[in-house]
Amino acid sequence: MSPERNVFSLLIGLALVSSIALVPAPADAQQRVRVAYIGASGSQVPFWLAIDLGLFKKHGLDVEAVQIRGGALATTALIADEVQFVVAQAFTGIVSALQGHDVTILATYYNKNPYSFVTVPRITRPADVVGKKIGLLSIGSVNSLVAEFALKHWGIDENKVILLRAGATRERVQAMIAGHLDATVAPIEELRRMREAGLNVLLDIGKINPFLPMASITARRNLPASRRAVVKQFLKGISEGVIAFKANKERSLKTLSQWARIPDRETLQDHYLAYYQSLSTPPKTEAQGVQSILDFLAKSQTKAKGSRTQDFIDETVLSELQAEGFFEKLGS
Repeated sequence: MSPERNVFSLLIGLALVSSIALVPAPADAQQRVRVAYIGASGSQVPFWLAIDLGLFKKHGLDVEAVQIRGGALATTALIADEVQFVVAQAFTGIVSALQGHDVTILATYYNKNPYSFVTVPRITRPADVVGKKIGLLSIGSVNSLVAEFALKHWGIDENKVILLRAGATRERVQAMIAGHLDATVAPIEELRRMREAGLNVLLDIGKINPFLPMASITARRNLPASRRAVVKQFLKGISEGVIAFKANKERSLKTLSQWARIPDRETLQDHYLAYYQSLSTPPKTEAQGVQSILDFLAKSQTKAKGSRTQDFIDETVLSELQAEGFFEKLGS
């Protein structure tokens, strides 16, 4: 083929591509969004159900779920606009907002503190914790916050214990069984297995500090203004996921098994029973939980001292859905 014919073919091809691009998308085209989630627990099931049951698609969204290990990494992806929403605990989002990033909490469907303080068998009273090694997922994290709740409740100075970064819950349990750690904090769905391993649940921390935003939807602060319809669609889909979680145990267990790769039914039931009664619809964020995080962060971040809880929450779209009667129609 001659060079002139090659150029002519290229121009024709470009013209065709341009004409295709100018054709308007169908009115019912799905908006595509990427959503990060961290971990694999019962608190994530409403999000997964909303995908599996087509609840996001019902409201016009094509959701791509992206698992990211750790809240800090998920929030970094959010700031970089690699994901549009994060479904996880709100702690790292609040930290990011204090550092000047435009991150906000749009909603929270699990506001409870699920943690307990767990020890090796020889520790049977709070005084025995003094001088002992407490394993945490990481220092300065939600684990640190709830461990502090327990120590303050007992009147034990944090300087009188040894706080160590010791990995995920299962790694910490193994370290306790092996004698390398004396105590840790663990979410409610892990307690049966920890008791079976001979460990002692010394305190239900949720009874002394009941609120934490543990399943929140965070986004960049400008999203409700720039893509309000998308925010509304997402909140509709995940709220229906909450309702589905409460109403259909067997479907929820199936979804949890597939997404979290949990094979045995007993463990699946631990996760389900830990969360299904405590999920919120409408998914409003409990201000007391946010304040607990700010009080904890105030020790190391000056900005946290003068901050107000409402500075970290944007419920304008949620309030709009309430005014429209969306949650009433759900039967909340």
